[in-house]
Amino acid sequence: MFGKRRSESGSVSIFLIGVLAMIFAFVALFIDYARIAAMKAQSERLVRAAVRSVMSSYDPELQERYGLFAHGSTSGDQIMAGVLNSTMDKGDRSDRFDLLPLQLDTSSLKMERMLGEYDIFNREVSEEMKYKAPIDFSLELVSRFKPLSESMKEASDTVDVLGKLQKLYDKREEALDQMLAAQRKAGQSLKEAPDLIMKPAGGAIPDQSLGSSEVVTAADIAAQYEDYVDKVIQDANRGEDEEEQYSSEIQEHNRSSGKVISRLQGIQSSAAKSHAKELQNALEYWEEARSSNDKMKEVIAEAGNRGGTEGYDQVGSAIIPGAAPEASGSDPAAIHGIRDGIDQLLLSDSLLQELNDVIQTQKQDYSAFNNQLSTLLSSLAESSGVQGSSGRMKNEVIQGVSAADRYVHDYAVSGSGNKLDRVAGQLQEHRGSDKERKEKEKQSKAKLSEAAGILESINKLDQKVKQHNEEYQELQQYYDDSLTFNKEDAGSEYKGTDLDHDPYDAGKSAMKQTDSVYGSMAGMMSGIKDELFQNEYAALYFTHFDLGLLKDAAASPGSRLGDAVADEMSVSHQELEYIVYGFHNPVGNVSAAYAEIFAARLAVRTMEGLVKNSKLGNPLLVLAAALLYGVEMAMADMVKLCREGSVELSSYVKIQMTYRDYLRLFLLIHSDNEKKMSRMLALIRLNTGINPAERATYASGEVRIGMRLWFLPGVIQMAGYAGGSPDNVEGNRYYVTKKADFAY
Repeated sequence: MFGKRRSESGSVSIFLIGVLAMIFAFVALFIDYARIAAMKAQSERLVRAAVRSVMSSYDPELQERYGLFAHGSTSGDQIMAGVLNSTMDKGDRSDRFDLLPLQLDTSSLKMERMLGEYDIFNREVSEEMKYKAPIDFSLELVSRFKPLSESMKEASDTVDVLGKLQKLYDKREEALDQMLAAQRKAGQSLKEAPDLIMKPAGGAIPDQSLGSSEVVTAADIAAQYEDYVDKVIQDANRGEDEEEQYSSEIQEHNRSSGKVISRLQGIQSSAAKSHAKELQNALEYWEEARSSNDKMKEVIAEAGNRGGTEGYDQVGSAIIPGAAPEASGSDPAAIHGIRDGIDQLLLSDSLLQELNDVIQTQKQDYSAFNNQLSTLLSSLAESSGVQGSSGRMKNEVIQGVSAADRYVHDYAVSGSGNKLDRVAGQLQEHRGSDKERKEKEKQSKAKLSEAAGILESINKLDQKVKQHNEEYQELQQYYDDSLTFNKEDAGSEYKGTDLDHDPYDAGKSAMKQTDSVYGSMAGMMSGIKDELFQNEYAALYFTHFDLGLLKDAAASPGSRLGDAVADEMSVSHQELEYIVYGFHNPVGNVSAAYAEIFAARLAVRTMEGLVKNSKLGNPLLVLAAALLYGVEMAMADMVKLCREGSVELSSYVKIQMTYRDYLRLFLLIHSDNEKKMSRMLALIRLNTGINPAERATYASGEVRIGMRLWFLPGVIQMAGYAGGSPDNVEGNRYYVTKKADFAY
């Protein structure tokens, strides 16, 4: 009985031990499980803190000077290792109890997404400017140009259509002048014929004695022919021993007659060649004039269908709080009304046909005279013999001189009955304003030449600014490096803007520039784009040229610029101009900016000139007067802008525009964003010595941390706690791998 009890007691003890062992194992497992969970959380905090510490070491110069964040020059691996080691260092106390004895096994750091990459640079610029750029752009620029949108659209359309018509008009009128000149030249080929046939012309030719007067006309030949025949017969009937009495007179008569006949033949032969050629030329010039007139009709028909001006409407209809009031005095209707009169520039089809008929009539009249002249020469050919007819010769002479007088009167000699003079009068009727227009064109060309003199003065500084060339070469190298780094093709570069010496070309270019400005502003308003952020960033963070240095040149075109201007041609004094145009030389960017501002002023002032001269009548005269006004006022504006730093946008909108404002506009027009970003990056590198292509904006850190397990590492491994993850158990240690990322 007693033995049985002892046996049962032992069973209970083993059972209890087993139960306690299971409980202990279960509790131990959960203790290590909790330690592992805490270890993971702590490891994640550690790696995040380490990566944040790495990225907190941004370059202060980039941030303070350009608002950009990029990792500085301190080693990121060193910072990360320092943070991890200092965090895990528990000190040397012997009585401490370390619940999580973490030990760093390995760590790694990747620095990526360099600031010099277009996407990264563009993102940082957008972050910097996203609250500033839309407000600045809308209120400072769009609101200024909004009141002029309708007038500038009408002006652009008017300058475009009248500019095309002016070239076709002048081409047509030149062709008509050439046509008329060819007809006159054809007529002049027979101008000497009447006097050589009979001088003065008359209806009868009395007989004359041989040798009574010098034979200088065909009429003289016919008048002396009867006596000539008598004397020839008398001498022929003399005996062998008798001396001829009239041989000298007969010889002189034959010589003089032959000379007259030869001259008439020469006139006929020469006229036969030149007359046909000149009248053919006249027909070709007429065809050219007709073609130009037809092209003018096409231009007029398409005048209302011009594309590329939608930006004016979008800017004009935009609702901008605080925008300037509508332009006072600007009259879009008056400008539009100028185009209503463009039909008067055309020649009617009936007039053109009449001009052609005159050519055909001249050809027929010449043919009739030439036939009469041939008949006359045929009768005169008999004057050296005795078988001719004096009466026939006289009759042919009278008819010949009549035909010659009629032709010369109609086509060679000016007078009331001259058909070509009548044609000239018809042409002059629709050229009533041409003389005044040509005078204004001449004045405009002279003024444009003066304006171009300023650019020549700037460009002549090339010889004085050689000290800056090395700096620009270095800048170009940085620019090329940026393009290569971003795998961007250099492509074609901006060629610069010259001032046209032709006022019509200058006006057209100026209006085309304005089309681009309004189109770009409209595009920006339809959605805030990266380009807007980039442009406003450039205007905010980069310096521009002091235009006041050009005030003397603006006031006295052609004057030489001094050393003070040359000293200011370094990169640091024209960064914004370089971003806009991209010239790697000291004078190119400033010259291009001046030319484009002049064009912008010319566009606005030409619009005003169209309003002020809209009552002149002839549309081409209105345009010429408007362009002259525009050129003169634009030159005055440039002087004021250089002297005072700003100029009124228009006499109708009293808002000041600065040099910087215009550069912001030109950033819109020259919208090659990749190249502009490379120029900004090149400037940043030049100014700071920091290569953005080598400065990271993104860090990715990874650590492997180990911890000694207290209980049953094998059980934990068997439980698969680390399964399906980069964590694992090695011996009595548990290792966890954690990653963290951070980007500016």
